[in-house]
Amino acid sequence: MEMHHVIYFLAVAEHLNFTKAAERCNVSQPALSRAVQQLEAELGGPLFHRERANSHLTELGRMLQPHLLEMHEKSLSAKAPG
Repeated sequence: MEMHHVIYFLAVAEHLNFTKAAERCNVSQPALSRAVQQLEAELGGPLFHRERANSHLTELGRMLQPHLLEMHEKSLSAKAPG
């Protein structure tokens, strides 16, 4: 699992919109979508119900969100000086 995949997942979970999440992460929407799809393949199922304008977390996405957020926060604190 690559950390940027986790970051992209968390951005989509926050914005519930792939385009807005891609803008926030400074990547193209197709690149963000591919990364989320790769994460979904690794985790064994869809993390979002994708709709035209908005997306919604699936049960798997809701279950994994706090764990992925914690993983991201720990990686940030591990990189922080001091």
